[in-house]
Amino acid sequence: MPIPSLVLLVGDPYRCGRALAEREAAIRSEDPTSERHALFADEVDVASLDTELQSAPLFALGRHFVIRRVDGIRKPTPWVEALGRPLPPATFVTLLASELKITSPLAKLCQARGAGTALPAPSPRDVEQSVRELATERGLRLRPEAAEILARRTGGDLLSAAEEAAKLSSFAPGGDVSGDVADRLVFPAAESTAYPFYDRLGERDLASSLRALAEIREDAGRLLGGAVRHLARLAALRLLVERGVSQEEMVQLVALQPWLLRRLLPQANRFQLEEAAAALDLGVRLDAQVKSGGIQASDALLKLVFGATRSSPPRGRG
Repeated sequence: MPIPSLVLLVGDPYRCGRALAEREAAIRSEDPTSERHALFADEVDVASLDTELQSAPLFALGRHFVIRRVDGIRKPTPWVEALGRPLPPATFVTLLASELKITSPLAKLCQARGAGTALPAPSPRDVEQSVRELATERGLRLRPEAAEILARRTGGDLLSAAEEAAKLSSFAPGGDVSGDVADRLVFPAAESTAYPFYDRLGERDLASSLRALAEIREDAGRLLGGAVRHLARLAALRLLVERGVSQEEMVQLVALQPWLLRRLLPQANRFQLEEAAAALDLGVRLDAQVKSGGIQASDALLKLVFGATRSSPPRGRG
């Protein structure tokens, strides 16, 4: 059965992630050299995307464009025009959204092609069964009381339940999870923002950066982009410090609020100028590799953390 060129996945982040992984595997099985381009709808220039979709790739036979958060698109008409055209051979597009009205022009386009897939979060009565299934995939056997605890404490959030199941797999001998084990270990953290992670990265504190990163349930590609922007700010501030620019002038030159400047300056001073430039260069190259399909975003993010927090970030290949 041929792989659909356009697919829309709407619903639960965990289920959409699984469906995306299966689609990526199918594409790679037909063409191992296929490039993967990870994009976010609110960062995409649609005209440029249209041109890129219709042009032939330079270095690979196939391409897979993964575009997240399409539910945030405010002007869908250019998107419908770009995605409504026939795509070149071996060019695939996957759109992801947490929710999208059936009246949305994008939803209508995909429905007309039979390319829309709804993957809703499990209903309250189905949560425990869904939790058992994802635990089984990780080699765990949840006893009934353990499944109830995992479902209740994660609030039916499968992404959170999957993270907790991964933690349980490290502490459950033989994969058997009793209610007592679950009661002692299942404590999902409240959702954290990415800003503490960026600050710890700027402070060049490896252990604290990794702890802050572990607390965030956010797409690794978006986190990587945010980390690169944070390092760009720090590099710019470090350059201004080297040139003896006053804080009052920095506020105007870098367009920062004074309170934010006061928070970032100590981080910028943790770097020598050459180190800040090298860390930023590493981040930019890793981001490019992710977008070209050369490395997974999660792996690139870890490489950036290790590179930026060591005393002399490497200038070689990321």
